[in-house]
Amino acid sequence: MDLQALLKGLEPAKDPSVLVGPGDDAGVYLHEGKAWVQTVDIITPVLNDPYLWGAVSTANSLSDIYAMGGVPLSALAILGFDHCELGVDKVREVLRGSLDKLKEAGASLLGGHTIEDREPKFGLAVWGVCPEGKFLTQKGAKPGDMVVLTKPVGTGSLIKGVKEGIVKDEDIGDAVENMLALNDRASRLARGLGASSCTDVTGFGLLGHALNICRKSGVGMKIDFGSIPFYERSADLIRSGIYPKGAKENLRFVRENLRTNLEEWKVILLCDPVTSGGLLFTLDPSKRKDLDTEARNLGIRAYVIGEVTEKTHIEVVP
Repeated sequence: MDLQALLKGLEPAKDPSVLVGPGDDAGVYLHEGKAWVQTVDIITPVLNDPYLWGAVSTANSLSDIYAMGGVPLSALAILGFDHCELGVDKVREVLRGSLDKLKEAGASLLGGHTIEDREPKFGLAVWGVCPEGKFLTQKGAKPGDMVVLTKPVGTGSLIKGVKEGIVKDEDIGDAVENMLALNDRASRLARGLGASSCTDVTGFGLLGHALNICRKSGVGMKIDFGSIPFYERSADLIRSGIYPKGAKENLRFVRENLRTNLEEWKVILLCDPVTSGGLLFTLDPSKRKDLDTEARNLGIRAYVIGEVTEKTHIEVVP
């Protein structure tokens, strides 16, 4: 459940400087003429290597800043661990992975907080700025817009396989590489081309995050399954019944607004909770050639997976 749902019926303090409050990927606050963006995210271990866990978790935390079209500037670390189970050497490896990823992003670690926790958790509270005061939100998609995705889906089932000892870190190198990849270039792509809406694909899965855009924008989407990038190993695991329970929870979240005749495993794949996924944004179709050119210049992939419709549901076709 997201924070916006928990805040229902409560009254946060009203402040005209709040440009974007709870309910989007991050908050945006206007101060001294600049739009500052802030978020927080923590996750449990996704890989066996503590260094990689720290780096992936950091990329995941930074992603919300990029989804708003922002640039991260600083961060505070949040670390929960059992001193008896997770030794100091491993904790330092988690932090080393995080620091390396923050350096890559050009952001500084200012401090943080640790807590005693039987289940390890790590993440960051991140602060940044929106260049020239311009920012992206989940609201603004228009009928006829292209729907663009910048990373494959399916990491949730891969992580489930790792946790159950079925999959090794080294067996999913392509997925690890994508999870480690910052969304900075994807953010520049979306912002530079004038994306009408944007979000990142994480815990709610592709369909869950697509539905958030639809609800905020008052539109629907028609998505082509054949255009969606995913990991073949994820598909194999899901077909054999190995996937996180969050996938079923995400399916319950979107089911009322979903129209499709896809096989069940394909629907589960599209609801698979993603860690450090790509950006999902909408763009005027006249920018198709520019999208391909700019993505190539930035060294990233941009997949057109569908279009925005006037309907209020998501249709997924084979």
